[in-house]
Amino acid sequence: MRSRGMGGIAAALALAALALAAPQKTPKPKAADARDGPCPTFFRDVAAARGLNFRHERGATPGHQLPETMGSGVAWLDYDGDGWMDLYVVQSGPFPPNGSVQARDRLYRNRGDGTFEDVTEKAGIADTAYGMGAVAADFDNDGWTDLFVTNFEGNILFRNNGDGTFTDVTEKAGVRGSGWSTSAAFADFDGDGWLDLFVVRYLDYRVEKNFFCGNVEKGTREYCHPSLYPPIGNLLYRNNRDGTFTDVTESSGIARALGKGLGVVVSDLDGDGRPDVYVANDTTMNFLFHNLGGLRFEDVSLLSGAGLSVFGRPFGGMGVNAGDLDGDGLPDLVVANFEAEPNSYYRNVGSGVFEDLSTSSGFGAPAFTFSGFGLNLLDVANAGRLDAFVANGHVLEVPHQQGVTYAERPQLYWNDGKGRFVERGCGEPFRKAVVSRGSATADFDNDGDLDIAVSNSGGPLELLENAGRHGSWLGLVLVGSRSNRQGVDARVTLTTDAGKQVRETRAGESYLSSSDPRVHFGLGAATARSLEIRWPSGIVQTLPAPPAGRYTRIEEPQAPHPNPLPPGEGVSPRRLSTPSPGSPERPSR
Repeated sequence: MRSRGMGGIAAALALAALALAAPQKTPKPKAADARDGPCPTFFRDVAAARGLNFRHERGATPGHQLPETMGSGVAWLDYDGDGWMDLYVVQSGPFPPNGSVQARDRLYRNRGDGTFEDVTEKAGIADTAYGMGAVAADFDNDGWTDLFVTNFEGNILFRNNGDGTFTDVTEKAGVRGSGWSTSAAFADFDGDGWLDLFVVRYLDYRVEKNFFCGNVEKGTREYCHPSLYPPIGNLLYRNNRDGTFTDVTESSGIARALGKGLGVVVSDLDGDGRPDVYVANDTTMNFLFHNLGGLRFEDVSLLSGAGLSVFGRPFGGMGVNAGDLDGDGLPDLVVANFEAEPNSYYRNVGSGVFEDLSTSSGFGAPAFTFSGFGLNLLDVANAGRLDAFVANGHVLEVPHQQGVTYAERPQLYWNDGKGRFVERGCGEPFRKAVVSRGSATADFDNDGDLDIAVSNSGGPLELLENAGRHGSWLGLVLVGSRSNRQGVDARVTLTTDAGKQVRETRAGESYLSSSDPRVHFGLGAATARSLEIRWPSGIVQTLPAPPAGRYTRIEEPQAPHPNPLPPGEGVSPRRLSTPSPGSPERPSR
């Protein structure tokens, strides 16, 4: 269970052989609105100005089919390897799905000059299913980021060919799945150096099972409550290391837990070196699956304290994330919930146990009249602590609750560094009511602060550019050797003269979405001293802090593990004090 310290031997390592800067951009002065005076920084929507002319189609019908209310998500990825984050946006389209071009997802390439171009056709992206979400990761360890897209009835895996195009390898890979998939996450659950796949499913819903909900006398319909539909299990796929996956849902123990899943985040919550899974469920208990190794999990949802609210009942969980919010080095959990419910903040007290601090932290109460979906943790002003962004929007055009509206403004929660929050929107987007769903963060312009992409149901995509005053920063691009190529599941600890910060790398979070895979640290006015990376392989690498104000590429040392274990048995963290020579070449295709 929880190991609170991992002391080791610090080594003075030369970064020259390890550090390669990603393309950088010099920030330009930006003017703030007078209403944002108290804010150290502010956001503005620049989607249209940057070439992101996307409008979500939810396919609303007179029949009020439930899937029409839930999409969609976004995924940031550097699909062409040029160091700039590109954006994949999921489209839903007509319902029931009919293969219409109106349902086609879009891929936007970042030109590196602050603008994007639509390269969907050029890239060979042809998903016309009724889309939900997306997650980006290098599942085949070839150095190129691939895409997994969740849909209503049938998911799609796009393999990156390395030449600007993608190939649909769903059938070969064996990951189409069934039912209504929502969020997904890649992680190396068995410690073999290859990314496995966890897929969340919502509920047992079929077009022909659309009940009549609304006013019978007037004949007016509205969307049914999810309590009317049975729960369903999630899916877990093991990566076979040959481009295919095996469904291990039953053997892993995951199948025994039936819920109504919408969000998922993967994090090593008890510090044992194995990634655990946390699922946000809608009106049923949230799931915490503790990784036992060997692709076996135990359901500790109730015992952990993170399955129910402090009131002993489940909420309508949708978006979810994990991060060290109080500076104690342990990943905490946050959940965005439905109206008339506070958002949830579960503080990690160690050994895989959590306490609900939603009320006392200030994170819960401001959300009471909102319905939260996208949920991101980011250091907004590069101050050295994680703040929170919540994308809100109701599911009913005419909500029943007094004071609640269909379109809702997003929320920004400022963290004092000790897990106490103040909700204060900064910028015009926080004064605008929209019906938001998925959201994901990325430094799209490489200026060192994190921006936010937001998908709005039935509305235009937003790109919230982070502007204003910021502290110093540094970023990392991790490259695995014994671990998976992207270093997903790595835990990075940065020591500065102001203290320590901990970040985890992941693929899949928030609601239906996937954020920038690079590691970002805000420094404020502090000076970075040293860096410790616990790679998924178990190797722990210690090195001097890289330069501030840039993204540094760091490669995992290639020394063999002293006690190799069979695949699936996991590894224990060990320290390594020597870097690997040079940079591995990217494989040609």
